Amino acid sequence: MSVAETNRPEDKTTVLQTKLYQAAVRDRARRFHALHDKLSLPYVMQRAWELVKRNRGAGGIDGQTLEDIEAYGVDRFLEETAQAVREQTYRPVPVRRVHIPRADGTPRPLGIPTVRDRVVQAAAKLVLEPIFEADFEGCSFGFRPGRGPQEALASVAEHARKGFRWVVDADIEQFFDRLDHQVLMAALRRRIGDGAMLRLIYRWLKAGYLWEGEVHDTDQGSPQGGVLSPLLANVYLHAFDQAAREQKAFLGKLTRYADDFVIQCGTEEQARRALAWASAQLATLKLRLHPAKTRIVNDREEGFDFLGFHHRRVVLKSHSRKAGGRESKGVLRWPSRKAQETFRAEIRDCVGSPGRLYFNWTGTVQKLRCYLTGWWQYFRHGESWRVFAELDEFVRERVARSVARAQPRGQHRRRRRWQTYGQRLTDRGYYPRLVDLQKSAPRASRRQVNVLWRAV
Repeated sequence: MSVAETNRPEDKTTVLQTKLYQAAVRDRARRFHALHDKLSLPYVMQRAWELVKRNRGAGGIDGQTLEDIEAYGVDRFLEETAQAVREQTYRPVPVRRVHIPRADGTPRPLGIPTVRDRVVQAAAKLVLEPIFEADFEGCSFGFRPGRGPQEALASVAEHARKGFRWVVDADIEQFFDRLDHQVLMAALRRRIGDGAMLRLIYRWLKAGYLWEGEVHDTDQGSPQGGVLSPLLANVYLHAFDQAAREQKAFLGKLTRYADDFVIQCGTEEQARRALAWASAQLATLKLRLHPAKTRIVNDREEGFDFLGFHHRRVVLKSHSRKAGGRESKGVLRWPSRKAQETFRAEIRDCVGSPGRLYFNWTGTVQKLRCYLTGWWQYFRHGESWRVFAELDEFVRERVARSVARAQPRGQHRRRRRWQTYGQRLTDRGYYPRLVDLQKSAPRASRRQVNVLWRAV
């Protein structure tokens, strides 16, 4: 095997990101003054288009889709966009607002920018992300390259093993809607000295949104659905993470994923101090904690939910004749009740009415396979065996009952109970069972660095 086959050549975008990251690491106080001109570089635009295309997504208020751009000509579209950015004639347009239901049934506003705006935002993220990644704290895990929910869950488990039993389970109320623009711009100016780049970001924040045919201004907040919004959220909350590392008000460990975070403390008194500190610190950022979703709990008596899992310290069964058993060293985790309710709702929606399943069996089975495999892929980490078995039984009964009710009826038809079809589903394996997937799960291995510009 040759060297060219074993060593992946670095593309120009990765080289640029590496240089920006190294410069930011070397000088923590440096402000970058030449960033806007990097957005219109051909290889940056090409990489931005690839990212947007990979994420798919619907069109914005102009109705232009990815397929329309491919028919128009990608190279031509990117060149025109780059020229507008280079000449500073590019102007963002309002996002198309839609509402998607939350887990509790309340609507969540989602902003969908145009494809052109998404490409330029992706280019800005490619340039800005390495600079701010050099500053972000280790307690932040949301929307960061090389980090994700599993790393955040591992951090929570590690802190629990060290004896932090009292937990501040907190959620920031309407964070993306109440993000203050002036506070965010001040945080950006700490690293960005390029006026053209700052003006461009400010225009994105002030672009507004289209709702029911009317354009509304945005005085605060950042639209969920924008490519740059996750990075801006981490920049905004970096002061909170930094203050948690430097504070002397309590003894505890912070783990934050976007606007959802937990603070694990050793005593209840320390947890109360942590909650008071978090409320005061967020008030300086013009934010507040959600009163119904913020509480102090003991990880053995009540447990807490974080990133779809329920975490709790349990008493393990003893094999000896002595009464009781030993306590788990840390918290164990399994899918939360809310996650299980969401799972059941998705299965009901997928299976649908009996008539729908009878006429669309192949499509329904394919959707079940995709959803079950994806759900298992996320929740397979932890002690989820018992929950998997219960949910497998729910899926089997739901599909079997739907098949039984969809059978033709007649004088000479033999009616079969749903248990008969349930046994057939189990024997023939039309769709995967969560417990079977768990049995064949690969061994956990140490995660490799997948961010080329940071692997220096």
